[in-house]
Amino acid sequence: MTVIYSAESVALRKTSRPTAILPLLVILFIVSYGILTMLVFEQGQTIESQRSLIREMLKDSTQLAALKGKLARDDGKRVQEKASVPAQPNSADSRNSAAGAKGSEKETKRPGKSARSMKQVPGKPAADLEDVRRSTRVI
Repeated sequence: MTVIYSAESVALRKTSRPTAILPLLVILFIVSYGILTMLVFEQGQTIESQRSLIREMLKDSTQLAALKGKLARDDGKRVQEKASVPAQPNSADSRNSAAGAKGSEKETKRPGKSARSMKQVPGKPAADLEDVRRSTRVI
């Protein structure tokens, strides 16, 4: 048996090999596009679920803000009622109490200011009054 190598057999061997790889490349191309399509679909679902969660959080935030506003109004009403109760027993000073009530109404109309409690500043001890070298500041 003799094997004859010629230029035709070598050229024939090289052209048959790339055609064998072509179906493999097509299969890889289809699989990669399938994976890419699944990725896009999953991202769409994730975005929609996040959007629904953000809407739920917005509803909760709105309800919480409304509840806080209602509580602030209720506290303002309580402060106003407490301020108006001591002014009623003094009937002789009705003119002065009416003027004082107008001033207190201005203060109670602002629930943000009336809802806060003012901190009491402690008085200076007698020992501190004698020491004039040191100056204390209250912030």
